[in-house]
Amino acid sequence: MAEKWICKQRIFKDTWIRKLHGDKFMQISDGTIPGLYLRYSRLTNNVSFYLGCVLKASKKRKNIFLGKLSDYETVEDVKRKACAIKRQIIDGALPNETTPENIKQQILNEEQRHPFLDTFNLYMEKYSKLYKKPRTQKSNWDQLRLYLKPIFGQMYLDEIEESHVLDAYTVWVKQTSFSTANKALSLMSSFWTWCESYKYVPRKSNPCLYVRKGSNEKYKPQILDETGYKAFFKALEEGPVKGKSHPRIFRAIKVLALTGCRCKEITDLLIDEVALEEKMIHLHDSKTGARDVKLCDAVIPVLEMSIKEAKVLNSKYVFPSILNPNQSLQDIRKAFNWVLKEANLPHMRIHDLRHSFITIGANTGQNMIAMRDAAGHSRISTTEGYSHISDKATFIAVNNVATAIYG
Repeated sequence: MAEKWICKQRIFKDTWIRKLHGDKFMQISDGTIPGLYLRYSRLTNNVSFYLGCVLKASKKRKNIFLGKLSDYETVEDVKRKACAIKRQIIDGALPNETTPENIKQQILNEEQRHPFLDTFNLYMEKYSKLYKKPRTQKSNWDQLRLYLKPIFGQMYLDEIEESHVLDAYTVWVKQTSFSTANKALSLMSSFWTWCESYKYVPRKSNPCLYVRKGSNEKYKPQILDETGYKAFFKALEEGPVKGKSHPRIFRAIKVLALTGCRCKEITDLLIDEVALEEKMIHLHDSKTGARDVKLCDAVIPVLEMSIKEAKVLNSKYVFPSILNPNQSLQDIRKAFNWVLKEANLPHMRIHDLRHSFITIGANTGQNMIAMRDAAGHSRISTTEGYSHISDKATFIAVNNVATAIYG
């Protein structure tokens, strides 16, 4: 009876290939180089590498033996050899013409190429650290991890073409939204321009230039009025008892609602940024750079309690992660949605708390310059764009004008 082979796919790495053993015959394909696979024999415990390819002239498929694991110092050497043979086949050479000298030259050429990931790390070190804010650098690393690396991580720069970026953009839009995809595309474009400056790629070779960006449907913020705020804060108070999220998360949401800050400004807030005696938060970094946040009396006890808890946990963050005190609070959306449901409020974004904070200021007649400073906007026009005057305030305004002009 013929032996049964176990077929799998897994990215080739020394860490697991050199420990490979079992009581079955195995054939494992590498996920990064099409056609490259290994075979493990349960009888000899040997690992052998092969490259499956289609000959350009005859269109026939051929499996080329690349050697045994013991023939190579590292698995990366196997990959280089496979790439060298694939390039010769693309150029029309037959596998039996791939002499050791030719293979050696091809491997040398491979070593002179620039892997995407290695070059991107240089970009972050040489450019991003110098010219971008810390929060932007962190965002760039996240974009690399979530969007760029899964698609370009195993490629060389000279392999990346406009079609690859177009396909990547389509994937990003499906996974997230146009706005998120546009940010990933902008990072890729900025990285490529930097690569051109250092001659890693030719000038005017940016594959992102002609990728058309899309736009999301314009979102209309959900604004809390006085009644909505009362229901919201009542649900917040009940959250630690009735909700399933940690009380720390509900306190963070409360601070967001009472300060009008951006979400990350509170979830990443450091203890040394808070000056309770001054009733101030001195943010080291924000979307508009370092800024001061004035605190209302109602938020002081919440921050006092949170800082006390953070110090017990020996964390530098006011709101540490529930699982790891050395990290900041990561996700408050689940608790936020629970509060909305408990308060019978419509779906809204966490950022809508910021819109609501500024809108309440506008509707209660607060000085817009003061509201601009409270929101940390660089221009008052931005603050005005955040404010959404209520119908009640508008009716009062038109009646006041009519009274003035008509009597």
